[in-house]
Amino acid sequence: MVSWTGDDLDGVSKVEKYPDGTLVRVFCMRTDRDTYSSGWAYKLHYGATEPDPPRTLADGTIRRYDNSHEDTKGHELHVAPDPDPEIIEFPGMVELWERFWSEIPKSEFEVD
Repeated sequence: MVSWTGDDLDGVSKVEKYPDGTLVRVFCMRTDRDTYSSGWAYKLHYGATEPDPPRTLADGTIRRYDNSHEDTKGHELHVAPDPDPEIIEFPGMVELWERFWSEIPKSEFEVD
């Protein structure tokens, strides 16, 4: 596993598709917008290219961390087949990045 810093992850936006019909989509960006009190906007998504409930959620998600609604809902973990996300404590972007990769069956890829 690579040792990352917040500076390394700031501005990351990458999608990797796999022969088994899955994909990893990651996005991390520092922000000073009021809606993101953590200082980060992010989505760490592992899913299928074609939705396949109950293995996936309706949007293809198998596992996703995001804070798309941080100002109203907080930080969320979405795990198929449960349509209701779990609210999590945000440990920091580097820690969450490492947790995400440890929880999915894909090898961490390099980011530019």
